[in-house]
This record gives sequence, structure tokens and C-alpha cells, in this order.
Amino acid sequence: MKPPAVPASLSRAARKISVKDGPNLEYFLTRARVLSLYRDIQRTLKGIKDPRDRQELQHWARSDFEQFRHETNPDRIKSLISQGKHQFHALQTNLTLSSTIAPPKNSKK
Repeated sequence: MKPPAVPASLSRAARKISVKDGPNLEYFLTRARVLSLYRDIQRTLKGIKDPRDRQELQHWARSDFEQFRHETNPDRIKSLISQGKHQFHALQTNLTLSSTIAPPKNSKK
């Protein structure tokens, strides 16, 4: 007996995030994750007291997101989100230890 055929929608090529055939569910979920991470970073940076430091870190975060704005490989995007979360948690820790901001009230994992 033959194993069932894998639907084209589940093939690796079909998983590529692309809007040429219209955005799919994975596209919107990934976009929501990226925007959520960006907003969390911006909310944290608002708590920095020194305006120059705050502006510098906001510019740094924005430039990192802009650098990969047109990435379409879903595996690469997931890796970038993971790296971003890791850097964000490290930033939160460093800012808290340096007493630049108050500790986060409820951190998302």
C-alpha cells in the first residue's frame, strides 16, 4: 500500500512566505509575531530615562528590523524572530541590572 500523497500546500516549496498568490495564514501569523516583538522592544525602550540612550536603542532596533524587511524564507524568518527574542531578553536584563529601567512587570516567554 502506498503512503498518502503529501498535499501541495504542505510541501516545502509551498511553505515559502510569498504574496504572489495572495498571503496565506502562515504569512499573517509570522507578521503578527514580528510586529509583537517590535512593539515589545519599543515599549521596553520607552522606559529608558536618558533620551539619547533611548533614541540610540530605538534606532538600533528599527534598523535591525528594516534590514530584514523583505526576507521571504520562512525558516530564516523564524530564526531571526528567535534571535530577536534572545537579544530582547538580554537587553531587558542589561537595562534592569544597570537600573536604567524598572524590571518588566510581566515578561512574555
